[in-house]
Parts: sequence; C-alpha cells; structure tokens
Amino acid sequence: MWGSNWRWIGWFAVLVVGLVVVACSSEEPPQAQPEAQSAAVQTEEQQAQAQAQQELVTAEQPEAEAEQQQETDAAVAQVQQADEPQSQAETSGAEQEQQTESETQAEQEGAEQQSQPSQAATRTLEGVRGIVDPSNTGWPREVEGLNGIVSIPAKPMRIITASVGHDEMTLALVPNDRLVAVGSATKNHTYSNVADLVQDKAEISRDPEVIIAQSPDVVVTSPFFPVEAIDALQRAGIPVIQTDLIQGPEERINSILLMGYIFGEEQRAFEFADEVQARYESLIAITGAKSPQPSVLALTQYSDTLWVAGGNSTEGGVIVAAGGINAAEVSGVQGNQTTSLEGVIAMAPEIIIIAQPLAFGAEEFQQSLLTNEALAEVPAIKNGAVYIVESKHFTTLSYWNIRGAEDLARILWPDDFSAPPAETFSLAE
Repeated sequence: MWGSNWRWIGWFAVLVVGLVVVACSSEEPPQAQPEAQSAAVQTEEQQAQAQAQQELVTAEQPEAEAEQQQETDAAVAQVQQADEPQSQAETSGAEQEQQTESETQAEQEGAEQQSQPSQAATRTLEGVRGIVDPSNTGWPREVEGLNGIVSIPAKPMRIITASVGHDEMTLALVPNDRLVAVGSATKNHTYSNVADLVQDKAEISRDPEVIIAQSPDVVVTSPFFPVEAIDALQRAGIPVIQTDLIQGPEERINSILLMGYIFGEEQRAFEFADEVQARYESLIAITGAKSPQPSVLALTQYSDTLWVAGGNSTEGGVIVAAGGINAAEVSGVQGNQTTSLEGVIAMAPEIIIIAQPLAFGAEEFQQSLLTNEALAEVPAIKNGAVYIVESKHFTTLSYWNIRGAEDLARILWPDDFSAPPAETFSLAE
C-alpha cells in the first residue's frame, strides 16, 4: 500500500476527506501529513484542515496554510548570435566605427534613463484592491480586508502576521525588527523561506492572549485565522486585517502594494513590486515563447491519498509560468483534488513533479511511482521524468513561488536555464 510510512496517522483520514470541499476553495489541498512531535504541519494552502486537526490534538499546530518563505536580481541567460568572422584587415576600421557608434548610443541611452523616472517612481496606489482612499498617505488610514474595513491609527512599528506567506511578504517590506513574533512554522526550514531570519523572534500561537502579550500595533493575517480570535484581538483595540494571498501575477503585485500601505512603507512596496515583476517577466520572456510545451502534473501523496493541483492552484500557476501545460487542469481539475492511479494514467503527463517535503516521504513516493507496473506506460514514468522539487517554493502563498517557477523552468528547459536562479529576494533595510 502506498505511503505505508504514514499508516500511524490513518486515524484522522476520515476527517481529511470531510474537509476536501473546504480546502478546495483555498489554494492547496487538505493533505494529511504525519504528526511531528504531536503536531502536524501542513503547507500554507492546507490551513482549513490544520484548524480542524487542532481540535483533535493537544499540541499546538502551526498555521499550515501551512505556514511556510533575500537579494534577487534574476540573471537570464541570453543567446547572442555572432556575425560571420571577417579578416582582421577588413574589420579593424569597422570595429572602430562600431565602437564609436556604441559609445554614442550608450551615452544617449544613459541620458534617456536619467531623464525618465523609474517604474517605482511611476507606480501609484490607485487601483490597489483593499486601499479605501489611495490619496490618503497619512494616519489614520483605512483598508478593506476580508473581515471588513479596518482603521489603522498610526504607522505600525510592532507587526504580527501569524501566517507564513504573510511573514515572508512582511520581511520584504519592513525592517526585520518590526516583525515582532512569528508562528512555529515560519521558523521551520521545511515550510518557510525566511526561517533563517526569524529564529530569535518570539513564537506565537493563535491564542489571542499570546498575541496580545506581544503588544502588536497591527495584525495582518490569512483568511484561515479564527473568527473568534479576530474578535478578541479587536476588542483589545488591535487592528486586524485579513487578506488573501492569491498567486496570479497581478494579484501578487496587489498584495505587495496593499501590505506596504498597511505598514506605511509605500515606497519600499513600489520598489519591491518592481523587483518581483522584473524577475517574473524575465522568466516568462523565455518560457512563454516555448513550443511545444510539455504536459506537467503536480502530484503528491499523503496518508495513502493522491493529490493533484489543477487550475487556480498555486502549483498550477508555477507550472504555467515555467512554460508547462498543467495536465490536471487540462483534465478538468480545478484547485487541489484527490485522484487515483487511473486518474494519473488518464492525464498521461510527460513530467511529474512532487512538491512534497522529504520528511513526509517524497523520495519513497517517487520510487513507488517509478516502480509501479500499472503506471509503466505513463510518459513521465516511462522516461523517468519524475522530479522532487522544493515544496516551500511551490506551495507558499508569497512571491517565493516565482523561485519555484524558476526551478521548474531549469527542469523543462535546461539549455535556456543552465545557471541556477538567484537564491533570494531583497529585504527591507
């Protein structure tokens, strides 16, 4: 039986099935994962299940939306074509003329660059979803979250987000010391892309009293944060804003600008939005022109259950950005859904990616796929094209999934992406 390493958590499998409908409305599946020291940690889009499991276990579970996260300048390898070689005698004069032309052009371009404002300078708050009055850059200011319109009385210097994706976004927008506390999953390198930056921070749970004890000026968090906890924090006079972290290109930029406005860091948000957009556009400038594009299936297994990521899923967005075709979406799957061996056979992917932590059996799952006779004719299995990828790049609800797309592009188009992508994104100073 597949996933035998996790049979000991089978006791809550029925609960997992019961939560499928809820989880499919979010970014990721309610994948059942093994307990780690009596607390199961999921990926950021698995929060709905995490909350239900919290009622069944005594240990505190991190927000496994599931809570999972500097400098970037993504270098894109560009192919340059050389002219036919000429004899040295013929080329000496031409080269000198070309050099003069190049210098003149460079001077002109430099002058134009200096006369034109940067994109960050041209960005505005107009049209940013969630900002009530874009012309108001003073305090107090209002934003509209999923929990309604919230007034922020002054620039928040003590911030809590209680969500891995939000923690990752926050550290890109404000100096590290303004994020005063994080959940345990943000400290966990398995789920978090910013774990190295937060090891010394206070650790919080979703208990309102624990959060209130940190005296935050604002709490920005995910749609999965408990309503009763929000009510308790608001009664204590703490502004709480729930925001989505939707991973389309436009939505990603909107989240950066909205959170920058909440924190009073509009200029940094403009600059970082430019950085993230440039890195994304550098990628798709190459991958978007590729043809034919391979069929890619994001497949995982938790508690003997297979999951695929279809349309409107985080992994699906990564696949498309990397220049692949989402096999699950082509088969009609939306969001994250369970499947079967027969389903995998019918999807016939050319490449399978496993965005599952090694600690939760990714390698064992990979081998079980490659050796399963029933799957022998699936193109990805037949050609050995089954890859384990860094799950926190593929499932996090932050700009870090651009890194996931860069990682996948190196698998799909190795000739175009021979150099590894930039390790990190920039941080606020």
